[in-house]
Amino acid sequence: MMAEATPDYHGPRRHAEECEAARRWLSVPYVIDGVLVHVDDVDVHYRRARDAGARILSEPEATGFGKVYRVEDAEGHRWLFTQA
Repeated sequence: MMAEATPDYHGPRRHAEECEAARRWLSVPYVIDGVLVHVDDVDVHYRRARDAGARILSEPEATGFGKVYRVEDAEGHRWLFTQA
């Protein structure tokens, strides 16, 4: 669910603007506490996201558990898209 936050809400991106520790946490492309989504074709999904202006954290890559890529949404929440 997506919604507009109140002015008091501090998502990851806003938190990093105000906190040195949060900036360091977000300096790597890894998804530590984000969302994992399985898709049929990571490459197609990646291209759509990139072409739509998504903040890409990592290009598609083969891993031991399938092909993945990482992205950050407008609030700074991280998503990992995977194809088994």
